[in-house]
Amino acid sequence: MDFLLSLLVVSIIFCGCLSESVKDEISTEPLLDCENTALVSYEPLVSGENSHTIVANVRSIKLNESSEVLVFTEPIDGTFSILESPCTANCSRIVFGNESFIAPLRLDAADFDGDGKNELVLSDIGILPPSDEKYGKVSILTINNSSIVDEQIVIQDIGRVACAEAADLDSDQDLDLTICEFGNTNGSVGWLENLGEENWTWHKLENKSGAIEATPVDIDGDGDLDIVSIISQLSEEIVIFWNDGSGNFVQEILFNANTTYYGMSGINIVDYGNDGDKDILFTNGDVLDGDFPSNENFWDYHGLSLLENMGGGEFQYQKIMSFTGAYDSAIYDIDSDGDDEIVVIGFRPTFGGAIFDDNDPSPNIGWLDFIDQSWVTIFPTNDIDIPLITLEVMDLNGDGERSLIAGNHDVTNSTDAPKLISISANYNTTCVEN
Repeated sequence: MDFLLSLLVVSIIFCGCLSESVKDEISTEPLLDCENTALVSYEPLVSGENSHTIVANVRSIKLNESSEVLVFTEPIDGTFSILESPCTANCSRIVFGNESFIAPLRLDAADFDGDGKNELVLSDIGILPPSDEKYGKVSILTINNSSIVDEQIVIQDIGRVACAEAADLDSDQDLDLTICEFGNTNGSVGWLENLGEENWTWHKLENKSGAIEATPVDIDGDGDLDIVSIISQLSEEIVIFWNDGSGNFVQEILFNANTTYYGMSGINIVDYGNDGDKDILFTNGDVLDGDFPSNENFWDYHGLSLLENMGGGEFQYQKIMSFTGAYDSAIYDIDSDGDDEIVVIGFRPTFGGAIFDDNDPSPNIGWLDFIDQSWVTIFPTNDIDIPLITLEVMDLNGDGERSLIAGNHDVTNSTDAPKLISISANYNTTCVEN
């Protein structure tokens, strides 16, 4: 025991001492300065098929309670497609067309007849370039496998339609539709009341052109569905229409850009702070706004903003990311670190007179990463050389892993890129001696 005690005392006394050779080895080891850089990559989901690819919208919808599918629209072709799943790359698709289709822009899905199977709601813009011609239309489609069985035309011969979303807006147990009549100089935001027997009444809530989305959502938690709309053109606003539960709405402007060239582009309803309420993310990045001043920079205006729901009908605005051409956003763990990021894509075409600042740091994809209790803007060092315009997040192959899917909107037909891609990212660590 005395021997062990002596050994312990000696160990304590000399535990902090190092031999000269060890000291020399440590002192000569170089110090490294390391930096993480983000890299993006993608896998093709649907090939370009050597054709002019203009995808307007990509979205996951449910055909019934258990069957979720990915759909996308191609207005130039007059078609929409459903991906056959499961798939991870080079996916097969079923293409739907109809002689009555002109320029399908967006799809929703809901069960209108109560048979347990969802019909599709098709927003047909009619004509892509700015116009006040009356080619817009909303249809309800019944599909069976690979064909359209029935088309109910809800409304037609109106201004260019950008959206129609199904919801029971008057609490009468049937499904109505919100509607965005984008138009050009004339347009509206409103809803279509379902009267039964394929009869509908159009209620205009605001006579302004440029409505991009009109999302039905119970944003105040009172049990009925309000409508959140993003309006571009000359208004550049985020507007909410508060519902009393019976389809009577009161309008409130939550944000006004106070300029006609703000470039509103999309909204995303999220729970930003994980506090159980619904907040509004919105992008503005339309680089084709014709009245954008030549002496201004897109970077100073475009980006991602938040209207945080503070409760009691109050919202707090903050711009959280500058990003030229910001067009759509999604909540997704793009770097596979276990935490969701806010991903943004930017539409930056090389036509239409848009002039980009050579010092503009934004590529056509970036994200906000939550680091040390704050959101940090991450731009990858490489880029995706595809004009992206629309995002969706979905489990494509049923393995529980979600994918970030983007649509190619190649108006100038400048690439042979895929119609749809799946995007991922990683960090590359590089170190140099200090």
